[in-house]
Amino acid sequence: AWWIATQQIACHLRTVIATLRASVRLPDTSTFAVRGFEHIHPLLNHRGIVLVAPHAGPYTILGIIGRMWLAELGFTGELVVVARMFQPLRSRAVMEWFTASLARTGISIVSVDEQPLRLAARLRTTLENNGIVVLLVDEPTPTPSLDAPFFDSTIRMPIGPARLAYSTGAALLPVMAAYARGGKHLIRIAEPIEPSPDPAVSLAQVGRALESLIARNLGQWSMLTPVWADAVRPLPARYAAADLHVHTPGSDGLCAIEEWRDAARSAGLRVIAVTDHDHLATVRDWVVANPDRGDGDVAVIPGVELTARGRIVHLGVLFPEVIPERLPKPGTPLPELIRWARAIPGSIVVLVHPHPGLWRRQLRGLARQGLLPDAIETRYPLVGWQARQLERAAAAYGLAVLGGTDAHLVPGQIGRFHTIFAGETADDLVRAIRSRSTRAASAPAVVGVPLRVYALQSIYSWLLPFRSLPGVANWRAGLLRRAQQAARAANPKPVGLATLERERERPRRRVA
Repeated sequence: AWWIATQQIACHLRTVIATLRASVRLPDTSTFAVRGFEHIHPLLNHRGIVLVAPHAGPYTILGIIGRMWLAELGFTGELVVVARMFQPLRSRAVMEWFTASLARTGISIVSVDEQPLRLAARLRTTLENNGIVVLLVDEPTPTPSLDAPFFDSTIRMPIGPARLAYSTGAALLPVMAAYARGGKHLIRIAEPIEPSPDPAVSLAQVGRALESLIARNLGQWSMLTPVWADAVRPLPARYAAADLHVHTPGSDGLCAIEEWRDAARSAGLRVIAVTDHDHLATVRDWVVANPDRGDGDVAVIPGVELTARGRIVHLGVLFPEVIPERLPKPGTPLPELIRWARAIPGSIVVLVHPHPGLWRRQLRGLARQGLLPDAIETRYPLVGWQARQLERAAAAYGLAVLGGTDAHLVPGQIGRFHTIFAGETADDLVRAIRSRSTRAASAPAVVGVPLRVYALQSIYSWLLPFRSLPGVANWRAGLLRRAQQAARAANPKPVGLATLERERERPRRRVA
């Protein structure tokens, strides 16, 4: 096992270095070797191909050389790669460089985080024009999936590729890239799979084909990527999304509650939580004016983000039943904040944007005291590579996982990170948190926010602890007006979240 793991790590590093080198000097087809050419040749320019590959070997270089090789064979169609940037370099700048690098060889790169309906339409056009779509089976996504037999276990495979191939008449073609002797880049092509009306049948065939390909080069396959079925729960039959971390001018946000609700409605969210810093008056007043809390449209759960001792640790508390009259003093020790929250009937305690250097020690200490929170944010701005670690910790301690944008600035931020839950209402969400059945997810990045908005809001936020001093309130009010004007001038739109339930309402439209 150690030997195989060492091979896999070395293979991955070799691939990363080769990809960086390719951005300076493109490789040529002299190093390219193919096994199974007879399986792909009859399809070229005559039929769409959904090429399904495991995360293995020189997969990025294969795209570059493979495109050149196809052109030499007379392939005139489009080749589209649906890609997710490798950790820890998942940033817009790196993705743009990666896209531009491959575009020089005639390869179109589409992010796997593209809005689902838009992505499906894009890939459908390619396949209907007898092009090739390349998909890497390397990690699960919060999209409809099924179990497929794989080695002595099962893996979760997205339904989209099978549906897309069936709806467009394309062939499913399992392939695998590998490093071979003599510095060769080898691709093995399995027999084409005719997609079935039942995606489960198609995915079972794909799983068996990939198993056979991987077995030949086990040391080059990233087997440790989280594709295994026991690591991922299937989505419920009916589900919705919520953003459980937004701020208003009551503390240091720029948008009022109704602005966040309008943005959430546009983004397809069903629930938001207003969690101002050490402040409840704004959301309490809104609830008094809206006793139904928006149920039936975009529901609002009152909440607060409490500042614990040290000021770098924050605790989120949601109040779906009773809103307290008073809040603890900022700087109260974390265990005391949790004890206070537990005394509020129906409260939900959340460790929000856990501090990288502290969260492990905090969870251990809280567990010893019997004061663990109900949930922990695992998807939030700047979480980066920690998301997986946080999700594993949540499973170990029996916590629900949540996604929250921590939105302060513009409506377009809403839903960037979100919580998926079974049902549609705020009550459904609360039940999902209590049963630990939520899932945290992220959407494509929001359009850029002007630096001026960040700067003004930051000063406005820094002055929050001093708002009771003479003149500070007026100064903050002026900063708020200027920041709001700058934000509205930018007017970035919220990201749309297409849920499975929406697609079920369109039964005649097949979507990847």
